[in-house]
Amino acid sequence: VVLALLVGAAVAFAETERLKLKPTPIEESFVQPAFSPVCSCPQATAAIRLRLHRADTVTVRIRDVSGDLVRVLVDGRRLPHGRTELEWDGRDDAGTPARDGRYRVDVHLSGADRTFRLPRLVALDTVAPTAQLVSYRPEPAKPGQWVHVSYRVSEPAHGVLFVNGRRKVVTYTRNRVAELRWKLRRPGRYRLQLAALDLAGNLGPLAPVFVVRVD
Repeated sequence: VVLALLVGAAVAFAETERLKLKPTPIEESFVQPAFSPVCSCPQATAAIRLRLHRADTVTVRIRDVSGDLVRVLVDGRRLPHGRTELEWDGRDDAGTPARDGRYRVDVHLSGADRTFRLPRLVALDTVAPTAQLVSYRPEPAKPGQWVHVSYRVSEPAHGVLFVNGRRKVVTYTRNRVAELRWKLRRPGRYRLQLAALDLAGNLGPLAPVFVVRVD
């Protein structure tokens, strides 16, 4: 009995090691973290990329977090070995815009007879964030100085500074409270406004103007 148990354990261990060395059918995947179909920006569609170990017949489904089917993105299509790029426009199978929320991507491979849930969810977000000025300094300022602008945003988003109506600085941070800097070049009066840019590409409305004088 002991000998049988030892043999069984050895076989199980060998099988486990063999499976570890066996290449996975999906070698690599990418799901865009967030997108906004209404933003008129590069994030207007969700990018989905797959790298297959070998060619296979593939079905790709978009599901909500409850598991309900929203869209069949690819239905039994033969995809080649290597990288394939797909896009989801944020609509369901009836062509109706899906609700804001988080969605998952399921990939079924007929040859491998397996369904894979891609590890990253994608957020569909059509609501633009807002920005609010907290403080700025110095005022007045001198040419060559940095203006420090502290702001608060309504959700994790980048801060954007507009100077005389033109976009000048983006913070590239998603902190709710942060600071951005803009370097003054010449004397004059500058009309500054803040906005917020979220990860999905939604640019919020411009906050009220504040004026910085450069003496």
